[in-house]
Amino acid sequence: MAQYRLATLDLSTRLHLTLEMLTPRAVRGWGRVTALATAYQVSRTRLYELRDRGRAALLTALAPQAPGPRPAVTTLTLDQAFIDRTIAILATQRGSVRGIQLGLELLFQTSRSVGYISQTLTQLGARATQQNATQAVPVPVLAEADEIFQGRQPCLTVVDGRSFLVLNLAPAAARDATTWGVTFLDLQARGVQFQDLASDGGTGIRAGAEAAQLAVPLRPDLFHLLDDAWQVGQRLERQAYQALRLAERARRAAQEAQAAQRRRGRPLQVTVPLTEAATQETQAITTYDQYVWLLGEVRQALEPLSLSDRLTPVTITRSSITTALELLATLPGETIQTLVQQLRTHLEALLAPLAWLEQTLAPYRHDLDPATEATILWAWRHRQALALPPGEGFPPHLQATVRAFWTALSFFHRSSSLAESLHSWLRPYLTLHRGMPSWLLPLLQLVWNHHPFSRGKRAGSTPLQLAGVSTAPTLAEALNQLCTNQPGAVEQPTIRYTLAEVFGLAREEQASLPLA
Repeated sequence: MAQYRLATLDLSTRLHLTLEMLTPRAVRGWGRVTALATAYQVSRTRLYELRDRGRAALLTALAPQAPGPRPAVTTLTLDQAFIDRTIAILATQRGSVRGIQLGLELLFQTSRSVGYISQTLTQLGARATQQNATQAVPVPVLAEADEIFQGRQPCLTVVDGRSFLVLNLAPAAARDATTWGVTFLDLQARGVQFQDLASDGGTGIRAGAEAAQLAVPLRPDLFHLLDDAWQVGQRLERQAYQALRLAERARRAAQEAQAAQRRRGRPLQVTVPLTEAATQETQAITTYDQYVWLLGEVRQALEPLSLSDRLTPVTITRSSITTALELLATLPGETIQTLVQQLRTHLEALLAPLAWLEQTLAPYRHDLDPATEATILWAWRHRQALALPPGEGFPPHLQATVRAFWTALSFFHRSSSLAESLHSWLRPYLTLHRGMPSWLLPLLQLVWNHHPFSRGKRAGSTPLQLAGVSTAPTLAEALNQLCTNQPGAVEQPTIRYTLAEVFGLAREEQASLPLA
């Protein structure tokens, strides 16, 4: 508990001195102030300060007030205890409607009904939808489309593969060509320019893109195609370890049978003879090793840059993959044969991004010697460590060529992995609300597009900034725009400071923020 600096001047003594000093001079008599200063070991200046403070307090307390009931408290005191309380409460709440209701009661001692909170979230979601639609992207986007479901309700997610900007995130009633086609047309009407579109094997997305007549390449997701290959490799590895165990058991059984002294207990039982077990072991290990090597060759051949920092011609890539698939077809196993057939079916689609890159850079590579090209590609591979703008550090006559190389490589696109990553962030919210409320996804889209990345190659920038929107507001400004001037909202004291601003002001020992 706080104590006065002078223990002799407690509250009752200060009150007594203040009343003495407020007494008119004619009543208290000449020399009374000097006597009080001597008796209580304080200065005369201190006594006059007590008089002024007491007079101001009385004037404030006795001044005429506005008629009617007292207004609600409109200040919020931020101290260490309040911040600790906030952290403890937010750590236990996960954003459900009833969790928000409990958080308001515990943090601000104010109660709101579940209906009021739901209505407010619905209004905020509608405003967030309008606010998201006003964000125009000035540069072409590398679109990644994927579907996420909660129950039977689908949602088409469209993100930019370079900036990680969420372009579309809204629930839909169906996942057919018409629904997704209308979504793509709406994005085009908002000014979104598609450079290409990458997606998994979903038929609805491809049918929607065709229905919208998107004049862009449709890229199959490379990692979805190779996911089956990874699962086949896991199955072959398990079979190899199982063959190893069976062969080792057969060897132990053979050793025990040939031993001079038989061990106690029942003889070790085996299901296959040692010769057959050893053959199965060798075959399983050889199959797995060859499969992993050949699949690695396929994966390396699909890379835009070779290990020596060169652009591999598409003809050589096609030849390498065709040879690797022919060797894979010689391995035993029905799953391997199915995988080989699948890769052969999608071979041209897998080679399409490499063909586009080769065609785009062909005019710049015509008069470029191999050593200079390798240097340019090496600088691209290590661009994050170098932290140099495109072309800087090269001779002036090469800077335009370097910028062309870097621009083309930045548009090289063949996966929808960012859409998958966004879904891993969305899933807990959908599980918590047991569905897709109309307000949830627009609010999450707004927060995602305005939040700055905390780590990685995009650290310090928001998706909107990375997408070329130089006038994009900060997350605090976007939330302020969202939460002010809501039409039809009930008149209530509302906080005009975002959570980020509140925690920023909490560095001071004491601060007061107006709530209305």
